[in-house]
Amino acid sequence: MNMKSHFMIFAWLVFSINLFAQTDNSISLVKQEASFKALSFLNLIPEGRENEYGFDSRSDFSKIQIEEPYQTYYVSVDHDKLSFIGGGEWRVPLSVNNLFVALLTVQLEDGKAEAVDFGGNLLAQKLQEFENQYLGGGEKLVMIRNTFLNHDYVTTNFSSLCKQANAGGHIPVNVQSTQTIFQLNEASPKVTSMAAFCKETVDFAKNTIEK
Repeated sequence: MNMKSHFMIFAWLVFSINLFAQTDNSISLVKQEASFKALSFLNLIPEGRENEYGFDSRSDFSKIQIEEPYQTYYVSVDHDKLSFIGGGEWRVPLSVNNLFVALLTVQLEDGKAEAVDFGGNLLAQKLQEFENQYLGGGEKLVMIRNTFLNHDYVTTNFSSLCKQANAGGHIPVNVQSTQTIFQLNEASPKVTSMAAFCKETVDFAKNTIEK
């Protein structure tokens, strides 16, 4: 193995370690903010419309539990090159009686967390389906919002989907990654490959530009 290969492996390991270390601290801040602010968002739901937000009645508000957050990334395409954009956004599932009913959006910037939005009953249910089928516990949860394909994906090994470089908030996608990801927008979470993810995204972006 040559010196360049050793350096690339070392750089990727440093990137992965730093990513996970930052994530551990961020998760604590995000969950703390969700715990503080969840009830204030729930109380904004108009009387009689609780079902629209996944709740049977207002009495459910006192039963909510804060589940493990999903750090959220978006997909960018530039000259057929894909990258992930972070932006410090998290989706935090809220559950009642062990059922995911809604998502609280928390933004994290400069070490400060702020809850900014609430909703997503259907997406919350899809996340629970994914967890019931594929999680073994203790994973770092990441959601990838692909607005080109209008699909949401989740992974428990985000660093393997990335190259180590990170410039201007854009993380280049490792198109050779063999790590599987899970598409949520089907009737049941569907296993797919990064090769399919990248090809479909680039093809869609090309067709959109050509039109």
